[in-house]
Amino acid sequence: MTDADTGTDANVAILHDRFPGIGGGEEFAIEAARVLESPIYTTYVAAGTDIPDDVEVIPFQQAKYTSLPWRPFLEWKNEGMNPLETLNVALDMTDAHPDLADYDVILESAPLSKYYVPEVGQRIVHYPHSPPRWLYDLYRDRLSGFDAPFVQTGLKAYAKGWRALDKEANDYVDQFVANSELVRDRIRRFYDRDAKVVYPPVTGDWRNEGDDGYFVTWSRLAPEKRIDTIAKAFAGLDERLVIAGDGEQREALEAFAENYDNIEVRGYVEDIESLVARATAVVYAPKQEDFGLVGAEAMMAGKPLLGVNEGFTRYQVQSARTGLLFEPTIESIRETVRRFDPDDFDSAEIRAEARRYEYDRFAAGLREVVAETAATEIDVPEPASESVPESGSERVDGAADNARRVEQRRDEERAEGVADR
Repeated sequence: MTDADTGTDANVAILHDRFPGIGGGEEFAIEAARVLESPIYTTYVAAGTDIPDDVEVIPFQQAKYTSLPWRPFLEWKNEGMNPLETLNVALDMTDAHPDLADYDVILESAPLSKYYVPEVGQRIVHYPHSPPRWLYDLYRDRLSGFDAPFVQTGLKAYAKGWRALDKEANDYVDQFVANSELVRDRIRRFYDRDAKVVYPPVTGDWRNEGDDGYFVTWSRLAPEKRIDTIAKAFAGLDERLVIAGDGEQREALEAFAENYDNIEVRGYVEDIESLVARATAVVYAPKQEDFGLVGAEAMMAGKPLLGVNEGFTRYQVQSARTGLLFEPTIESIRETVRRFDPDDFDSAEIRAEARRYEYDRFAAGLREVVAETAATEIDVPEPASESVPESGSERVDGAADNARRVEQRRDEERAEGVADR
């Protein structure tokens, strides 16, 4: 990164925890590398992960995570759900790659990258996407998935230890950056630190090409995305639903959809923009989403967003302008779809509201934060004043009076002692 790029001559590298695939966190790291013209250092890149040719990704523990005999034990499962993998990534982050010591600023992407121990004088910008959700806002939700008391006790102890380590690593961070106002509030709540907001960029050819009469939802098919709740809601409707994405719930969703003619599961769709371009609206119901790239992409396409009334999604949906809100229940989704009228929404207005997610704004915000952090000076306390008060000042006069009174008392005591003898 050059002086012309950011207003500073700082040398910048990006540190991302791992590339188990290309999700929202990985897309951010890739786009940040393009904006800052910086390499990405990471523990490993999983097999089948397609890294763009114009971005340099340097995996410094590739063999450890992707080769036998350790690969089956260190495969990424889900955030915090593979203790051995999570612990190893955190430990490997502490010293990471030796070349990182040569950089002035490290832009850390994703929570585990925070464990990197910086050189003296290095500046750290941390973009966590969110404080680890399995430790904080989704903690009780994850814990409820285990019924056995002794298992829950072990998990509570495990999480408590991780929280201590997570907060200890905050000492290395000079500047937190949040991907939304919601995450900024989480950082304040859980870390007692402030953060600047830089929305992640929306990339792709998002457009509106009409309405072919189907609703669409897409994301990683995991429980916290509530795709199964959306599917069950549409099972009681005449409207068509197309589900795109892959993940642990795909087989269960496909089995469910076989019983309904109006529900289709397409799996991973490479050209998701074209699927959305012909949709009536987008339905999105994640649990307490920290940003919600799907919602932002729907708005960039000029499509109404039927979104859940929680997380950052509730701020993306502005009633009568960008979409409708529903509660995270089957009945609420059904009622919202029934009363939804596409004629009530204007595609141009929706796209106008989505301008905050444009790439140029992301690039400018990221460069500004890096430049400001690079220019931060170490606070050195002012030396204590050693000036001597002038004679005649109140301090000197008062001290002299005290000294005279002490000497007078001593003379009186000596005189009384002589008289007694």
